[in-house]
Amino acid sequence: MLLDGELVLSNAQAFTSTGDLASTNRIDMTIGEDWEGNARAKNPGEGGDLFLHIRVHTAFTSASPATAALTIALQECATSAGSYVTIMTVLSGYTAGQLTEGLEIWRGALPADAENLRYQALLYTTAGAVWTAGALQAHVSMDQSGIKAI
Repeated sequence: MLLDGELVLSNAQAFTSTGDLASTNRIDMTIGEDWEGNARAKNPGEGGDLFLHIRVHTAFTSASPATAALTIALQECATSAGSYVTIMTVLSGYTAGQLTEGLEIWRGALPADAENLRYQALLYTTAGAVWTAGALQAHVSMDQSGIKAI
């Protein structure tokens, strides 16, 4: 499978604090260019479903693994710099001992109307102890099977 770099939300994004952390990248689902460089509406899921893939790139560790937990939510907003609204909670409550390298923690279809929402990003929320290591890969694709690594 080929991976479009514009559909990567997190590429080995590291976690070293508590609280909220937005994905490194935000996807603009509606603006694109045709082969001549002319602006046009785009729909990355045109003709099929869109799938979100999240995989552990680097194993997570914490000084207090029983209390460090990770929640991930897909977000949408009206402008590229606006505040986001959660449209789907992807997962919740993963702790350091569970987040091992290579673990696929989410592979699922986006909500049917998600492709119509302009800007999309992931919001990672860490509760409890601080992560001392850990990184995630996340991308959107039309391929349900995903890929092993980015």
